[in-house]
Amino acid sequence: MSVYKRGIGDQGISHFPKKFVTLYASAACTAGSWVMLTTDDTNGLGGSCADSNVTGQNEGLIFGIATQTVAAGEDVVVQVAGKYEDANVATSVTQGDRLLATSTSGRVAEATTIDPTSVAAALDYTICGVALEDEPGGGGTNTADVMIINQGYF
Repeated sequence: MSVYKRGIGDQGISHFPKKFVTLYASAACTAGSWVMLTTDDTNGLGGSCADSNVTGQNEGLIFGIATQTVAAGEDVVVQVAGKYEDANVATSVTQGDRLLATSTSGRVAEATTIDPTSVAAALDYTICGVALEDEPGGGGTNTADVMIINQGYF
């Protein structure tokens, strides 16, 4: 696993510092998709990831966006903080929405999709980012620019 930051003045990026980590992909990862930590211990527990989903007790393990498409068993570079362009989002996402994992692999939606009357359900989720723009095209692209919230894992 490696961690590196790009910031002010580095490679012409002067306004949006970014942070990246390289992890083992325990399942295929798609560029632009949100990823979560997995329990695969091939690269040490906490050193593996896959496209996110909420099919189990993993809603809170979402932490960044894959910057490349890779097959299972390969290393993948994941952006864990900063601005990311064209991230995988639900068609209902609008500028300023707080984002959390959905049951669609690698996709996030606005935080209002959780039941506000269920404290237990709300505590299972992690706000992983903020939408910087509306999902364009009236819901046809499933992409938007986002600001990734650093979860502090790396």
